Amino acid sequence: MKKLQTNAKRAAVLAAALGTSVAANAADYTSQITAAAGEANTNQTAVITAVIALAVLSFGVGSLLSWLGRK
Repeated sequence: MKKLQTNAKRAAVLAAALGTSVAANAADYTSQITAAAGEANTNQTAVITAVIALAVLSFGVGSLLSWLGRK
């Protein structure tokens, strides 16, 4: 009976240690995911800005060439 109690205590300590380890890793991944989400938002904003700028330039050059061709 003593051996069974000792094994149960060891199993409880092991389970507690594994639970703590999993919680620590989850916290680390949460911070990394948050950082990646911030970078993704920054990249998305840069791409949208570049596409809009390219559209404005294309429209402007097309309008200029059209205006020069009429005269």
